[in-house]
Amino acid sequence: MNKNLLIILLSVLAICSYAEPTTLDSESSNKIESTVVAPNTPTPMSTQAPTQLMNKVVAYVNKRIITQNELNTQIVQTTKNLQQQGIKNSDPKDLRTKVLDQMILQQAQLDLAARGGIKTTDAEINQGVANVAKSQNLTDSQLQAKLASQGVSMAQFRQQLADQITTEKLRQREVDGRVFVNDDEVTRVINSEMYKNRIDYHLSNIMIGIPEQATQEVVAQKQALANQVYEQLKQGQPFEKMALKYSTAPNAIQGGELGWKSNTSLPPQILDQIKNLPIGGTSQIIKFPIGFLIFKVTGVKQHGTPQIVHQYHVRHILVKVNELTSDDDAYQKINGIYNQLQKDKNNPVAESADFINLAKQYSEDPGSAVKGGDIGWTSKGDTVPQFEQNMLATPVGQISKPFRSPFGWHILQVMEVRDSNMANEKERADIRQEIRETKAQILYTEWIRNLREMAYVKINDN
Repeated sequence: MNKNLLIILLSVLAICSYAEPTTLDSESSNKIESTVVAPNTPTPMSTQAPTQLMNKVVAYVNKRIITQNELNTQIVQTTKNLQQQGIKNSDPKDLRTKVLDQMILQQAQLDLAARGGIKTTDAEINQGVANVAKSQNLTDSQLQAKLASQGVSMAQFRQQLADQITTEKLRQREVDGRVFVNDDEVTRVINSEMYKNRIDYHLSNIMIGIPEQATQEVVAQKQALANQVYEQLKQGQPFEKMALKYSTAPNAIQGGELGWKSNTSLPPQILDQIKNLPIGGTSQIIKFPIGFLIFKVTGVKQHGTPQIVHQYHVRHILVKVNELTSDDDAYQKINGIYNQLQKDKNNPVAESADFINLAKQYSEDPGSAVKGGDIGWTSKGDTVPQFEQNMLATPVGQISKPFRSPFGWHILQVMEVRDSNMANEKERADIRQEIRETKAQILYTEWIRNLREMAYVKINDN
């Protein structure tokens, strides 16, 4: 199948976060009953009412379980997220199905991560909590109060962050770390006729999937359902609600959100349908081997104007994670280097000299280590997201705390910044990032599908 097509049809799966999962050994997983007493249930000796709340097991995933309480918590959080996107009054049954499907996928990933020895440190969780508070302009106490108002304890929130960080590390190892974009790929896009008139479209989609070995009768049923959805859209039904109810794509739980897609990467079948649509317009049904698709244009932007780019002169030290160096060992090593540099933080000259020497001695990035860790001038989009986030957040002259990327553990220092009219360089960086994301999404879609098929999953419908 055309890879450009795959990236449009299948968006990155948004991994849900939820309370700490329960694990089972092989013997207990065979013996466990369909319900377990909730932790806060009164004991028979309690003076409270004798009725006991039962925390039902709703799904088994390998050696883990998902309980009704966990599912309910995630449904509440997802409902609030959808409401913030303007998606209200979603069907409870549809929402429950979509949320449970994504919780199953996350459990399968956490199980694989545990078997692969992937762990999340307290330092990473603490940094995650701090980042959330900072992004919402909240103090620690205000964040805790906000969580409490949503029925989430700080312990549950920390576990959610731990799960998210763990699955992100797994993705980095299994997918992102395998993605490479060369200069020839970028040059081919820039030299294409279509790129000279580049337009980006912000899209949402609904996919009525067709099973791989579907009979003509099944295909006809899917066509009839797609026609029904299309007619409801024409009658004014919200696109996001229809996506949540009917779409079988991974992004259904986000209301079909696909994000920005360039006309240079859209297949002709889709581009022909959307290029003349107004913002808010909906395409006709488009048939592909994997299903029937309907697209909505939610934004359009042109390219080609000069851009003033904020650039950062950066140096870093990298300790890689590989077969010889575990994640914990790499973190301890980079943290030790960071602590050495902290001793000179009040003496910039000594700190700079030490950074250069330590980079030459310990950094495992061969391109920059010989230059004392200097990677030159960098713009947004030039590096992987984790590196960019820390680069943007680190004040000039200061050294970042250790952070993880697909390549291993880093510390970095922003030495200076500048504004430049770098339209061509910015375009190349944007194209490189788009190609990288396209490849990563394709690999991730294939990987997550295989992981789901290999997992043992049993839904408890009792």
